[in-house]
Amino acid sequence: MLIDTHCHLAFKAFDDSWLEVVKRARDKDIQMIVVGAAKATSEKSIAIAEQSGGVFASVGLHPTHTDEEFDFAWFKNAADNLKVVAIGETGIDHYHIDVTPRHSELVEESQGYSRDPSTPLRSARDDDKKRAVVLKKQEDLLRQHLTIARDKKLPVILHSRDGKTESTGECYNHIYQVLTDFGYFNGVLHCYGGDWLMAKKFLDLGLMLSFTGIVTFKNVSESLKEVVRNVPLDRFMIETDSPYLAPEPERGKENEPAFVEHIARGIAEIRGVSYDEVARVTTENARKFFNI
Repeated sequence: MLIDTHCHLAFKAFDDSWLEVVKRARDKDIQMIVVGAAKATSEKSIAIAEQSGGVFASVGLHPTHTDEEFDFAWFKNAADNLKVVAIGETGIDHYHIDVTPRHSELVEESQGYSRDPSTPLRSARDDDKKRAVVLKKQEDLLRQHLTIARDKKLPVILHSRDGKTESTGECYNHIYQVLTDFGYFNGVLHCYGGDWLMAKKFLDLGLMLSFTGIVTFKNVSESLKEVVRNVPLDRFMIETDSPYLAPEPERGKENEPAFVEHIARGIAEIRGVSYDEVARVTTENARKFFNI
């Protein structure tokens, strides 16, 4: 048995195929957490989970969706659904601040900041000021998610991605600061890609790490391999992040939960242990972490 702890079956890529995708995974005795990234996909994640055995949901607003109003009351109520086992995906993203259309729209028309021409965002004409405003909203959203997770006693799924020109770890340091300031550490760093020094800081807080198909890539960094080799057996999980990051030997295909077994094999190879051991410990870790 395996558990894919992070997949996006509520995304458009799976509109016509999610039933078949779930069946292929369940036929391999693979369970999954369907992760929401906005209100609409959070609603659909719950609906998918309610129709499928061995499928659970997480609800949240992704940090790249800062142009969407965060319906705090709705997400807090959604957390009471028995199929909802986590809050998120939430976090900090330095990569998409200035490159996506939605953030360009946020700079000019964001609901939370620019309805009034006198707001900071309306007058923020240089890139540094715009970046600061967007990051401030990401921080605010993260704190709201952490508040719900703490109140509902649920774990939080955390996203962190460095900017294109940043040195590795700047965004991890940013989210680390927000987490330590807030003081809630029941969470997982999804799609972890930082170095071992940063990983130890998160592990010392009590957080979990989760690895994707990147660990199977031919060009996987020695830095990430070091993390995979050294993270304690009881402190990591595996995920596909479907439909993205298809692992070897499925590269070039649309990723799906059934492929999570390749990630377990990749980790086993890096750690020098058996596939069965990785399958066992990651399943135990996921069951304990998500209380499933």
